[in-house]
Amino acid sequence: MKKKIYLLLWIIALLLYALIMPLRGVNFQWASVAHSVVFAILTWWALAKFAHKTEFWKVMLPLLAPWLFELVARLIIGENLFSLSVTIMPLWAVVTMALFYRRRNVLLLLLCAVLWLYGVTEGHKQWVEWVQYSDKPVGTVSLADCEVTDGEHTLGLSTIKSEFLVLDVWYSRCGVCLREMPHVEELRNEYKKTGKVEVVSLFVTLIDGETAVDGQRIMKELGCDIPVYTIDAKSPILKKCNIRQYPRVLILDKDKNVIFNGSLEFARRKLSDM
Repeated sequence: MKKKIYLLLWIIALLLYALIMPLRGVNFQWASVAHSVVFAILTWWALAKFAHKTEFWKVMLPLLAPWLFELVARLIIGENLFSLSVTIMPLWAVVTMALFYRRRNVLLLLLCAVLWLYGVTEGHKQWVEWVQYSDKPVGTVSLADCEVTDGEHTLGLSTIKSEFLVLDVWYSRCGVCLREMPHVEELRNEYKKTGKVEVVSLFVTLIDGETAVDGQRIMKELGCDIPVYTIDAKSPILKKCNIRQYPRVLILDKDKNVIFNGSLEFARRKLSDM
């Protein structure tokens, strides 16, 4: 393969990598899918076009290089591991097409495709949940002695009688928190008739000057009918549950022990399983 053509292959690979990169700012999963599909097609084309003219590894090098470099960078930095799947899945797609080109085994291709599909859907969700919440305390934390306010009265969580108590923890400037609020209300309505699950909103006054009234006002503006309780940044609830990022969903049992500490989607799954 001529040097100019080989250089062009490097340029094409890097250009496609860079052009799709901004999609990550919109949706990690769609970016992963787009990169995977584009690089799978590019890999097959490059191998079919040039593999018979030069060494196999030379054709593969520009196709693998962006993903191997990004993978090493993520592992060294360690701060972007929650989105690791957007690197692994395109890399998996490139390797899959290379294996299929060499082996021409349809069953192998189907198996790799199924694993890739799991990786960009459920696998990605499971990974993000594990990275963000696996170190959060569950099963050893009791909030029975913790207090909240409804704006007029202070009450202990132990006074809220229900078999399970779901706390949606949020603050006023958290865009994700506000976007998820209608889904929190859906969860509340789903379990309201059972009488076993109480879903409430736990507003954290992280901004100076905020009070319980602000949380209730925001809830009304969102058009949601969820009971709003309030705590401040010094609440032992935040410390005990290691809450530094929002939103956060806690599930408490009837004794107000924390049995779940994570995202809304997986909280819904936890309740369904129980």
